[in-house]
Amino acid sequence: MDSATQTNPAFGQAEVNWDKLDKTKFYTVGAGLFTGLTVALYPVSVVKTRLQVASKDAVERNALSVIKGLLKSEGIPGLYRGFGTVITGAVPARIIFLTALETTKIAAFKAVEPLSLSEPAKAAVANGVAGMTSSLFAQAVFVPIDVVSQKLMVQGYAGHTAYSGGLDVARKILKSDGVRGLYRGFGLSVVTYSPSSAVWWASYGSSQRVIWRYLPLICQS
Repeated sequence: MDSATQTNPAFGQAEVNWDKLDKTKFYTVGAGLFTGLTVALYPVSVVKTRLQVASKDAVERNALSVIKGLLKSEGIPGLYRGFGTVITGAVPARIIFLTALETTKIAAFKAVEPLSLSEPAKAAVANGVAGMTSSLFAQAVFVPIDVVSQKLMVQGYAGHTAYSGGLDVARKILKSDGVRGLYRGFGLSVVTYSPSSAVWWASYGSSQRVIWRYLPLICQS
């Protein structure tokens, strides 16, 4: 939902300002959709991570063999190693992302309003800034969750340490490496995800306005 208020009289399209947004529904739907996607795609992350750490003499040399091995040894739960940790941390991270996105977008729209830009261009700039900023804030939570969950995904595999759960992983990382250990790869994550988030949201914001502008003409023709 865009923070700037825009209305298309022909189609009744309206965007809701952040201060008028039903935040309970906003967070519930957002977190619910994210959780559903995570449930569906999580096994892919487990398989990918195990393949990435496999030694050259490992028996599991492809995705299918990893899946078969996990199902044979642990059943379906094997495909969801570390899932509880991911959900516990990722839902708050998603809330942080959505909050930063919408609030930053308000400030960004106000900043670009005086500029001599078309409406789609203003939307692209404001959404892009909001997308990059919200991703940066979210990575502060996502990265430690990734570090912990990835260790759970590969625990006991190819000589990797076995853990009793997410808290055990975090405790051992803090003991051996301190807080920095939980943020391994933080810089690379920011470099990877913040620009991609900026491009995605900029494209969304600008294309949305282009569609609203030309849709009435297309339908009338």
